Amino acid sequence: MKAYYTIGETAKLLGVSTQTLRYYDRENILRPDYINEQTGYRYYSYSQFHKIDRIRYLQGLGLSLEEIGAIIRKGSAEYMLTRLAIRKEGLLEQISQAVEQVKDIDWYINCFTYTGLSDQTDEYYRIRLPERYVLEVPCDPEEPLSEMEIRLAEKKGKPPYCDLPFRRQYGYRIHIEDLRQQKFRPSSYFIFTKSRPDHICPDIQVLPEGEYLCFRTPILKEHWDVNALNACFPGQPRRGVILALEFEDNLEDWSEAMYEVQILI
Repeated sequence: MKAYYTIGETAKLLGVSTQTLRYYDRENILRPDYINEQTGYRYYSYSQFHKIDRIRYLQGLGLSLEEIGAIIRKGSAEYMLTRLAIRKEGLLEQISQAVEQVKDIDWYINCFTYTGLSDQTDEYYRIRLPERYVLEVPCDPEEPLSEMEIRLAEKKGKPPYCDLPFRRQYGYRIHIEDLRQQKFRPSSYFIFTKSRPDHICPDIQVLPEGEYLCFRTPILKEHWDVNALNACFPGQPRRGVILALEFEDNLEDWSEAMYEVQILI
């Protein structure tokens, strides 16, 4: 066995480039065991092959060259294990975030396709919904929708709400009397949060769990079957939780968006 191997021989034996070995040297990650002062040629010993292989392996585990250089220089297994534990913790956090992003993507896909599963509107059906949470602002029936949207955006961007995770779905509270008159006059405007906030947020409202009677309509057009509604709720006007939730189906004209009206029963 030779005492020293040229940089070219070392690169060929270990499957790395000479540029990589020069970079390790320049960044003080791993210096050659011997450098000819007259020629400047770099030579590596057999004992360094193991270190070069470890550098590449640790790179594959996602450690930075700066971290690896510190590991090689310290020569401490304990220090290496500490850095690997930190790397593992970071990866687990990334996995957790990726899982949440996948859930958000699935939710958004469903939001765009939910009302498109059927072309039927004004047909009533029942669904069971869990407890939900919304950030809400009151509406003045005389103001344009843009004003309430601006108020909600302003509130959403300020503490304690600016750090909450929101779903990109908006909705309105409405009254049965207005539905019977085929009028869209919302009493409040809201956006969903992903979950119950873990700190005090005065304007977060709870939409109760329960069974809801629903129908679909482009509600901003103020056109739905009033006779069917009256048949479902005869007699005195019903007071309670009545929502109109927007389900986007295009990226251009929100005024044509389909809504699902949900009436808590």
